[in-house]
Amino acid sequence: MNNINVHQVNNNVTHVFPVGLYAATNLLTDKENAAIDKKIHELHGIFKQGNTESWLSGASSPDNCFHVVDLTEYLEFTTLISKVTECVHDFARHYGSDDVYECTESWYNVYQSGKYQEFHMHPYNIFSAIYYVKVPKGAAGTYFKRPDMGSMLPPKNKVQPTPLNQDVLIAPPQEKAVVIFRSNLQHSVPPSTFDGERITIALNFA
Repeated sequence: MNNINVHQVNNNVTHVFPVGLYAATNLLTDKENAAIDKKIHELHGIFKQGNTESWLSGASSPDNCFHVVDLTEYLEFTTLISKVTECVHDFARHYGSDDVYECTESWYNVYQSGKYQEFHMHPYNIFSAIYYVKVPKGAAGTYFKRPDMGSMLPPKNKVQPTPLNQDVLIAPPQEKAVVIFRSNLQHSVPPSTFDGERITIALNFA
């Protein structure tokens, strides 16, 4: 067993077993982003609501193509997948991994006002990513749940937030940005009220 280098805070307290989140902005150009937005609307016109049976949110789920069609099969998404893959390799190096990771599947999510996605994870993968294609004003961010939340009693009477007691972290949505995380990290999108469509692309890597 190797010794662990830890970051010491407040003299006697160390942060161990940290959870990483990776974020990069302006991943695509405006032209590239507009092209995938156009393709998503083309596919959305074909598949309509898509798969709602895989989610507890059911009919309130975003319109999607999860297990209906894989975006990796379309040339319009090649540049996005290539750039997200580069980010995944960069993130993997922070985990001490220099191996090759490939995108195993990808799908779009089109949220209208009031649509939501319950907390879930992406099993049988190593890294997962969310790319924000379109984000209208007022649309919710992505909520990430701390891994041990719900599995043990929390500290009592929390009087202030600290990195050790945050139950949920919100990644604010930003067009042309990507967020990457370990696939077992639970995440959700709560319902919110906005005009237009909140459009994201999910990608899994193994």
